[in-house]
Amino acid sequence: MIDHVSVSGEKLGYEEYDRTRLKRGASPLIIPHSRPSIDRSDIKAVSQVLASGRIAQGEKVKEFEDAVALYVGKKYGVAVSSGTSALHLALLSLGVGPGDEIIMPSYVCSSPYFATLHARAVPKIVDIDLSNFNICADAVGPEISPKTKAIIVPHMFGNPAELDPLLELGVPVIEDCAQSLGAEYKSRRVGSFGELSVFSFYATKMITTGEGGMILTNDEQKYARILELRDYDKKALTPVKYNYKMTDLQASLGISQLHKLPGFIERRRRIASIYSAALSEHRIGLPTATPDSRGVFYRYVVMVDNMERIREETHRDGIICERPVFKPLHSDFATVECPNSDTAHNHALSIPLYPGLSGEEIDYVVARLQETLRNWSNQLAASGRRLL
Repeated sequence: MIDHVSVSGEKLGYEEYDRTRLKRGASPLIIPHSRPSIDRSDIKAVSQVLASGRIAQGEKVKEFEDAVALYVGKKYGVAVSSGTSALHLALLSLGVGPGDEIIMPSYVCSSPYFATLHARAVPKIVDIDLSNFNICADAVGPEISPKTKAIIVPHMFGNPAELDPLLELGVPVIEDCAQSLGAEYKSRRVGSFGELSVFSFYATKMITTGEGGMILTNDEQKYARILELRDYDKKALTPVKYNYKMTDLQASLGISQLHKLPGFIERRRRIASIYSAALSEHRIGLPTATPDSRGVFYRYVVMVDNMERIREETHRDGIICERPVFKPLHSDFATVECPNSDTAHNHALSIPLYPGLSGEEIDYVVARLQETLRNWSNQLAASGRRLL
């Protein structure tokens, strides 16, 4: 969860930011970009495990693994400490090592990149499809070589990637479902297609365990290898192992959250429909839904001109809109060109959307964003331009 606000390059805590805004006569309301959805049933579930005295990795972790695997449609699940840990172990289960190449999109968080480096492999960065912000299959094909061991396919912002053309390339696909638990592609849940799939349960993901992740697979040998590598106690000294365990405290929260996931998804879709109806007049660029998929709106992302100025104005109104990706991966490499990722970076803006948004907050976001966009649209029209 974002715990600060960036104003003219300066990071301010929410309280300090609020005082600064109030001095200018602004509304005291602040709507964070993300917020976890925790209720009394979650607190009760964690409290019961805490009271039991059995708080490390144990029966609750196994229960959570089985529940997520059943929900997604895979045989085996291994709960771990984070989504990055899940990616790392998924790569190792494929036998990835020095010199191997892993293909991934540029427009994504840095987790796939660092997980690949942890496996001592080489990241191969490709561009995205601007219609859905997901990895572009046409960009992947030319990068495949005898060294290619896997393609990491994030379902960005809860939008399912077009999996069929990627699965047809003959390279193991790791579905990165960190933002898409519950999304569907061709009437099946994402995470059920790839050779392996990974999930994140960070504080503001679709469901949370505070920190945490999971790997799913149908392959018994890969499952056994991941279990072997997840922790090192009372095991042989080779191969190298890790402390990537999840605790029963975390798993108990995850189990409670998973029960509420259908309601979370329904609420996200409802809020997204309100935003879409309210903002349609501004001709804002939105991801294109395909007949084969149904997303979960982990993020509500729009493409706008003057993105940074609009972002700053919404911050002044107390609405914390953000870039949905900090920086495309290819930005650090002069020899890699990903023009669609550059376009997304320059124009994509993520509007607050999570189950805990109240009706009052939704109305406020809509009203202020409509006014901001209308003002910018008028200015652009006067100059012969328009919003994207």
